[in-house]
Amino acid sequence: MKTQLAVEISENAVRFARLENGNVVGVDFLRFTEKVDYRYKEVLDEFVKEKGFREQDYDDYSLSWCTKLSTLLPSNVYSEVNSDALMKLCFHQNIPSDIIDHNRIPELSIVNVFAIPLWVKSFFVIRFPRIIIQHEGSHIFHGLLSKNAFSLQVGVVLHESVFSVTITKENGLKFYAYFDYESADDIVYHLMFTLQQKELLNEKGTIYLCASVGTSDESVIAVKILLDKLKDLNQFNTKINSHLLLNFQSLCV
Repeated sequence: MKTQLAVEISENAVRFARLENGNVVGVDFLRFTEKVDYRYKEVLDEFVKEKGFREQDYDDYSLSWCTKLSTLLPSNVYSEVNSDALMKLCFHQNIPSDIIDHNRIPELSIVNVFAIPLWVKSFFVIRFPRIIIQHEGSHIFHGLLSKNAFSLQVGVVLHESVFSVTITKENGLKFYAYFDYESADDIVYHLMFTLQQKELLNEKGTIYLCASVGTSDESVIAVKILLDKLKDLNQFNTKINSHLLLNFQSLCV
């Protein structure tokens, strides 16, 4: 039996999951109340000791960092691009170079460039030296393409005030972006607009809905209720999977 400790973390919350052969068998959750670097590490240290995560030996260790500060580049272009300038261009803010990281996605010939605070890497690498740290988008790409790479698949991941839409079809990535939202109606609007622009509304496909760490399942349920009422999506199968991102981590180690 293959075991894995999978961590899903954002600036708001964290969950540690124990996976056995890719299946989630236990989850521990913690919400952050003080968003200061040293307090993140102190609270995490107490939590890890309390739960005894370091006392257990796992075959694999992985971490998914959840943030909207993520953008994609073709692999053959990445080496010639200044990451600082790229992030400023995409997000209209100065992001220090020491918190910019990247994941290569060879099967798509792209690089996912993202911002990740130093406290995340310093805390987890020291305590779990074999841990593989990636952006949640990278896990979504691998996960959707592993399910049925040829068919149309849509991954919608909700955060507290933003959500991501990832669309794959015919072994390729067709769309990836984050949107701000205030209600379930906003999410449905952006999703429908995107599918319409991509001329995918009349095709058969699957929509996977998932709440990211710290986001309630009620928000996902509200979105599914609205989507199920839309005639334009009658050829789509909409599914809720609260462990989607955790399951996808098993494919990235």
